[in-house]
Amino acid sequence: MEFQSVHSKPEHTHTALSVSYAAAALGIMVFAACIWGTLSRPVAFLASFWPANALMLGLLLRRPELAQTYLGWMWGAIGFVTSSILMGDSAAAVVWLSFSNLAGVYAGWQFFKRLDRNTVLLRGTLSALCLLCGCIVAAAGEALVGFRATPILFGGIAKDAFLMWFTSALMCGMLVLPVVLTAPSFAQIRRIQWNTCIERFNVLHLAPLIAVVACEVAAAMLGGPGSLVFSVPALIWCALRYSLFSTALLCFAVGLTKSYTASLGLITFTPDHMVDAISLRLGITLLSLGPLAVASSQAVRNELLNKLHYAARHDGLTGVLGRNTFLEQCASWLHRLANERRPAAVLMIDLDNFKKVNDTYGHAAGDELLRGFTQLIQKQLRHSDVLGRMGGEEFAILMPNVSHSEALVQAERLCEATRNQTFTYAEYGELRITVSIGMVHQDAPPKNTLIEHLLREADHALYEAKGTGRNRVVVRPYSPYAS
Repeated sequence: MEFQSVHSKPEHTHTALSVSYAAAALGIMVFAACIWGTLSRPVAFLASFWPANALMLGLLLRRPELAQTYLGWMWGAIGFVTSSILMGDSAAAVVWLSFSNLAGVYAGWQFFKRLDRNTVLLRGTLSALCLLCGCIVAAAGEALVGFRATPILFGGIAKDAFLMWFTSALMCGMLVLPVVLTAPSFAQIRRIQWNTCIERFNVLHLAPLIAVVACEVAAAMLGGPGSLVFSVPALIWCALRYSLFSTALLCFAVGLTKSYTASLGLITFTPDHMVDAISLRLGITLLSLGPLAVASSQAVRNELLNKLHYAARHDGLTGVLGRNTFLEQCASWLHRLANERRPAAVLMIDLDNFKKVNDTYGHAAGDELLRGFTQLIQKQLRHSDVLGRMGGEEFAILMPNVSHSEALVQAERLCEATRNQTFTYAEYGELRITVSIGMVHQDAPPKNTLIEHLLREADHALYEAKGTGRNRVVVRPYSPYAS
């Protein structure tokens, strides 16, 4: 890995194109959400669902650069306006309703942008409460601008229009925004190891989901006001067992189900009574608050545990495996290789004259050099190779399933790559270094072979390499120790 200055012009151009494409994609998704919201209007106004505003707000929060330029807002406005025109709204309705939608998104953006990013993305202990507050702000901003349009465009009382508009926007925000904020990116989806997931799958993993479905069926069959909260215990169970995104998705599905069953009269509800409509929407809004709070806390806990687990197993400076973890993984590999009668090679690597770097430039420069060296080496290794830091400037590599000649070629390549690399650091200038490598190879490790024995032999070869001039690879035959 070479430490060098970043060329800002090409990166700036690439970033500008990325923002442009992302803004256009935002506009297309807002347009589609508007069409969905218009076409899915159920009977009267009781279960109206408008996901476009929460969708746009969530996308802006996930990609803040879209909101910091005119592109995101422009494409969002195009999505609102074109969908409204396509659905046959009058000119006044197009302008007023689109402006109301943008006002709600802008109000929500102004609230959320002041929060910590982990809190915004529902990875904080107070995320669920902040989410509710942000949705209230966004709904108020939308309703304050739009409610006066209702008597003019559609008739009715302004006060009633404000309450209905506000509660509808609040409900949609609490259902849609968590899904958008927690949805995995395409890169994360590509990194999922589906085969591993299938192997680890257990029917019991479906138990929380089955509980949610059963609660919803019972709610539809029994009806009554209490049926609104039947699914809360099952959703909390899901929050404890499933990912944050899965929990948000289930809350979204349950909220939509409640809204739909209410419109069908399966929940005791008076369609023409505005108070009942407001109560229902507020109930659906608060339905997911508890499960999301539990899921957010679980996400924070799991992230902390993962960090602790990583820190315990990896070297804090270079990020490669620590000594103990390296030995554990190598022992596991040797056991597998012994059973399969497959070869392996072990390399011990030492940076030549590394002490001079610390004495001349300071330990900070030495640390940077170690980080750069490990990044360089990792690019040369195969996915199956195991790299660990044994201490100081010494590293070790286990290469499974390699012949003697292949391992030697790879060791020479590592030595040459380091020799030809110039590490450039702004404060210290150019740093160059070489390495000495000791290698030992086994055609088929016996079942009692210990990684410590292979490392000891490779270490002897390393000392021979350093004693004969450094910057070279020395291979030593392996003779198993008597057990």
